[in-house]
Amino acid sequence: MDVDDVISVLANVLYHVKTRKISVRKAFTEVCRTHKCSSREYTREELYQLSRLFISKYYTLKYLCEKHGRLEPTHRVLARLFLYLYLTEKGVKPPSKLKKTVLRDLPGLKEGLEEVEAYIKYSFPKWMYYEFLDLLGSVEVEELFSALNKRVLWLRVNTLKIDVDKAVRELDETGVRVEVDRDIPYLLRVVESKKPIRTHRLFREGAIIPQDKASVLVVEALKPEPGSLVYDFAAAPGVKSSLVMQLTENKARIIAIDASPRRLEAMKKLLKLYGVDDSRVKLVLGDGRYITLREYGDYGLVDAPCSSSGAISKDPAIKIFLEEDKIVFEMKKLQIGILSNALKHAERVVYATCSLMPEEGEEVVLETLSQSINHELREPRVQGSHGYRKYPIHEKVKRLFPHLHATEGFFIARLEK
Repeated sequence: MDVDDVISVLANVLYHVKTRKISVRKAFTEVCRTHKCSSREYTREELYQLSRLFISKYYTLKYLCEKHGRLEPTHRVLARLFLYLYLTEKGVKPPSKLKKTVLRDLPGLKEGLEEVEAYIKYSFPKWMYYEFLDLLGSVEVEELFSALNKRVLWLRVNTLKIDVDKAVRELDETGVRVEVDRDIPYLLRVVESKKPIRTHRLFREGAIIPQDKASVLVVEALKPEPGSLVYDFAAAPGVKSSLVMQLTENKARIIAIDASPRRLEAMKKLLKLYGVDDSRVKLVLGDGRYITLREYGDYGLVDAPCSSSGAISKDPAIKIFLEEDKIVFEMKKLQIGILSNALKHAERVVYATCSLMPEEGEEVVLETLSQSINHELREPRVQGSHGYRKYPIHEKVKRLFPHLHATEGFFIARLEK
């Protein structure tokens, strides 16, 4: 695999991310069907990580191109520039052909960046920078953006299949060093792993589950009890439903609702892998905004579809999906619809989004509560910060931030009748 091959892989990954709106992982897998994705220089995993970094730096690379007169750089121009800068920063002399081509594309290019605003330095859409500048201030914006560019991997020990001590021992014996979380004893933070977690036996058998701590805290905020009826209004792929069953030792009842037959089928297989008692889980094809349910539930879980701005560390392609802010407002309408319907069907409802945007958190709750007289906010009893101070409900909701809690960005609200 020569430099041109690497550039082709990177450019094609960007093409698939931008045109098909898919994750870096899916785009890379697609590209590798037609391109060579390993060599003596790069293993397949190393090339994937290189692709992630390239996508993460998309806005910085665009800025450099624009600064040097390339207002609409091609995917290959961006890929060449990225590889040239990457090799230079690592202290590796770029091949002369690559250097010549990059300097031809961008005459006068200098290594590194001068003093620039945080959205350029950390490679984020400009509109996001100014929104968080208003919400958090300039110092914390930089801390947030920096943290969003770093992945923290959490593993949930599935106690339906293995106990925590045994899981930790086996992980350690196979080169995965973890720390047990102080707040949640079945949650592990990965400190070091010699191989990708997805290749581990415990992962393949459903005994450990990659699940961010903030996502776990959503279910902890619900506090489900054995024998209770739980409605999961946007259930697939089923990770949170499986945690409800883990916390209740397979003794809750779940009605899992999702609008996608394909995702429900995948959820069915996943729950089986995780050791969930499928006789106590009913999968229902339906739209959480409109579905009518005969039985009144004890709990409602609304982990709503969202912009996923809080999950950028997991998939940097989300930065590109957020090039414009319109997706945030499209999601807001959907979220209000699902939450409003959930409040009609359950006594206690937890609403959550993997989003840092107040439009998908505080504003959804405020607008929904203005239409409901039966429920009111109760502060979730879980770790986290309060919401954004500009909103009157900020002390009654929780937010998880990458730079404060080493988690993905999440919003959590609990509403009780």
